[in-house]
Amino acid sequence: MKNTPFDFDALSLLAVDLPESLKSLRYAGRFDEELREIDRLLSDRTHPVYEPILRRRLELERIIASGVSYDFSVTWADMMEKFRADYPGFEEKDLLALIDSGHADTLIGPEPLPAGYRFQVDAYDNLTDCCEGYLYELTHPGEKFSPSRNNLRHEAMEHMRAHGKMAWRFTLTESIMPKDDFVRPGKRFRAWLPFPAVTPEQSGIELISSNRPVRIDVHPIRTAYAEFDMAPGEGLEITLRFTNTAVYHDLADERAETGYPDEVKPYLEEQYPHIRFTPYLRLLAKELTDGLDNPLAKARAVYNYVTSHVKYSYMREYRWMDNIPEYAAMNGRGDCGVQALLFITLCRLAGVPARWQSGNACRPTSVGSHDWALFYVEPWGWMPCDPSYGGGMHRNGDEEGRAWYFGNLDPYRYVTCTEFQRQLSPAKTYFRFDPYDNQSGEAEYEDMRLDPWETVRSKRVLHAEMVE
Repeated sequence: MKNTPFDFDALSLLAVDLPESLKSLRYAGRFDEELREIDRLLSDRTHPVYEPILRRRLELERIIASGVSYDFSVTWADMMEKFRADYPGFEEKDLLALIDSGHADTLIGPEPLPAGYRFQVDAYDNLTDCCEGYLYELTHPGEKFSPSRNNLRHEAMEHMRAHGKMAWRFTLTESIMPKDDFVRPGKRFRAWLPFPAVTPEQSGIELISSNRPVRIDVHPIRTAYAEFDMAPGEGLEITLRFTNTAVYHDLADERAETGYPDEVKPYLEEQYPHIRFTPYLRLLAKELTDGLDNPLAKARAVYNYVTSHVKYSYMREYRWMDNIPEYAAMNGRGDCGVQALLFITLCRLAGVPARWQSGNACRPTSVGSHDWALFYVEPWGWMPCDPSYGGGMHRNGDEEGRAWYFGNLDPYRYVTCTEFQRQLSPAKTYFRFDPYDNQSGEAEYEDMRLDPWETVRSKRVLHAEMVE
């Protein structure tokens, strides 16, 4: 399967249901058996002989089943051992409480519970971050935890209110290369590194240096692309610079106007497999916005729901998910992109155009993947919204911060993607690390797929400064 090209349009087939035998095995967490059942169903000797659409769906499921098995490799015993090492006195009931908090992406395997819980590989880091208060009070009996205030974000809020905007210039370096075990000397290596998108927020975009000749297109998922013959210890590395300017918006319901221009109408439509108007999400959008005619009030009602209902959780890779927004609504958990997609889908259902934007949170000393959303209301046009930052503020009792991230952002952003689920330029041959955007880089050989865990990807801030 590593040398089988992937049809990017097949992603929409995630909306197609699976045969009963596969569903039973998948939901029981029996992925090795699911893979064998897929092979059996696709065999020429098996009845029924599936028509092309379902065959393509099963081939896609084969990739997903193998990936989910890897991504959820942390067992209940593994997680208990980690917590007991760092938090003496930690008991099984405490891990169950953390699961119930909504901050852990879990699957259930074939063993009896709780031993049957399987955790996503980053779950421990996420739980210790998001459940800091619970863990502090567990290990400090009688003391009350006080969440810290995010001073960097509040400084940006105060500056933008006073001056109308705030701008930061960042210089970054990014790289991607195969791990030592996956170096194939002489084979053609193809690499795509994120590059600043052309947006109203970003200016002064420049490529400072590159160790390879690169191609940079103006594209919804913007990258610096290179291909070259692989040699040990070599990859693609670039250094870039840009300025991000955040503009302050003072939004008021009474100033909002109904209607929108024709060019934003596509952002009211479905986009399979994830921006999908399922019966449940239709009902939910109606319930949240029932009786509201004002488009700004509708978008705010959706935002308030997402920021209060969905708990932040590191997630399995998006390429292993069938319907991201419905997962968030039904399970009450999700990371930044999951929350943004739920916001976008519910806004579209409520008649408010909404779209994707992503790249990285780019702070003065660190850079990390991040997603958010835009929504359209006249007379302002496209307004930003960051449900995960807003939800984090809400979780810490910071309602000023929660309100800010509906209609405003901070300038600590590095925008690389302005659309969701677009092919790369040039197109990637094999299944992508992330089929929906590109925040940390993609790579493949001319004749073989690479997976994220087979590469080394890095990005870091070299210099950051506020500019006038």
